[in-house]
Amino acid sequence: MNKHRILWIVISVFAIAIIARCTSSDHNGTSSTKTEDEKKTFPDFGVMIPIDSFIKHYPGQKVFKLSQDFPETGPGDDKMPAFFKIPFDDKSRWKEWLLAARDYCFDGMIEANFIAQDNKKRSWYHMPWLHYGPLASEGFNGLAKEAPVSPYQLAPGQKRGGQVYALGFYNDFAGHVLYKMWNTSTDPDPFVTQGPKGGFPVGTVIFKLLYTDLDSTDVPYLKNSYERTAFISPTFKDSVNRIVKKVHLIQMDIMVRQKEAEKYGTGWIFGNFCYNGDLNKGKTMRERVMNLVPVGIQFGNDPQYKTNWINPYPVSKTMINDSLKETFINTSADLPPQHLGWGGRLDGPVDLNTASCMSCHQTGEFPQFAALVPDEAFIGDTLPNGSMKYLTNTNTAAWIKYYQNLKCGTAYNPAKASSTDFSLQVSLALGYYWEWKDKTVGGFYANQFSGTVHSVRRGGMPFRRAKALKKGGPRQKANVLPNTLGTF
Repeated sequence: MNKHRILWIVISVFAIAIIARCTSSDHNGTSSTKTEDEKKTFPDFGVMIPIDSFIKHYPGQKVFKLSQDFPETGPGDDKMPAFFKIPFDDKSRWKEWLLAARDYCFDGMIEANFIAQDNKKRSWYHMPWLHYGPLASEGFNGLAKEAPVSPYQLAPGQKRGGQVYALGFYNDFAGHVLYKMWNTSTDPDPFVTQGPKGGFPVGTVIFKLLYTDLDSTDVPYLKNSYERTAFISPTFKDSVNRIVKKVHLIQMDIMVRQKEAEKYGTGWIFGNFCYNGDLNKGKTMRERVMNLVPVGIQFGNDPQYKTNWINPYPVSKTMINDSLKETFINTSADLPPQHLGWGGRLDGPVDLNTASCMSCHQTGEFPQFAALVPDEAFIGDTLPNGSMKYLTNTNTAAWIKYYQNLKCGTAYNPAKASSTDFSLQVSLALGYYWEWKDKTVGGFYANQFSGTVHSVRRGGMPFRRAKALKKGGPRQKANVLPNTLGTF
């Protein structure tokens, strides 16, 4: 073999080795079995202004990119959040736990302007498939349409209704679950979040930032607001038209999967924050997220507490129920008055005062047979402004079930559906995917006709249905607030 041929073979082998190494490493330099072309990718958002208009009117601004490089392997125990060492169920330390959870979520995020991929300290991921349907995510900041806001729900002077848009973030523990669900060769695997073998693992932290199109003229504590630009509909009912408008941070939700919460029958801990611009924290727009004030935490539904009362809109004072053992509420004057949920259970300002964080999220399943809020939440007497005064149908089996403690990874309707492990975004995303596939591929499956079809009802039920329920339905005598609860 001549020298030139040998030299050519050596050079070729060396070049192939270099190419193979380049194509088998990801951006962190770790080994990967897939090239970029082979990785399953999802649309970043669903609706946006025309490209030429964006370039002309928003020069230099980035469009939203879905953080979807989900980890193929789960993190080790050394990545367990440090705030887990704080006892969340200690009434004297729950706020310490919640603030530490907030700091965990904000670590590196404020500097990154909450762009997940720009966080240099911790990895966060987004739920795919929220780009689809009438609630589709928009292209400025990835905000998906979340829920309507009733008049007087947020403040006494809020005479007009509004709407909420939101974006969720999933840590690496949760991100690995998203990898197992969505990074399949064909359809997503809906059983990844079904117990006892599936579900989000201990160490999961999920947080969501919620924005409203209302401002400080409607809600005074939204002054000095933390703003985002968004491509939203003029009203929540409108699912066709979109406009570019500023939206204002109103709420932050946290859900945490922690081993110590399993003794309460759930395994999950929920936390809420409400924005209060009167605190005027933060010298820059990015830092204004520090104006979020803890509302409280919930790690169970207190099923033994059945006294029937709600705090009607408008709210002038937070009614704190010290009888609850699995909800703790902030007593600080920094917290704007909150309506909370049924019986004083935890619920955020943009959530319904007839539900609770835990009861709503435990309905998460696929297919979504369960209503996020049952009909009984809309049956009762109302005030002249149209808001619920109290409920009158809270002794039904459906209502009692809604306030039981459901074990993580358990479907609300186990005979009909698999669990999405308290994640409503997983339920939505799976529903959107199969709706798209049915329309795209065409045809129907026999099992679709084996049960009743239930649509996902985000933030309650259609307005006409809720209005009708308020006027009629079986009634019972409402309980009155007992005198023994004198801490309100």
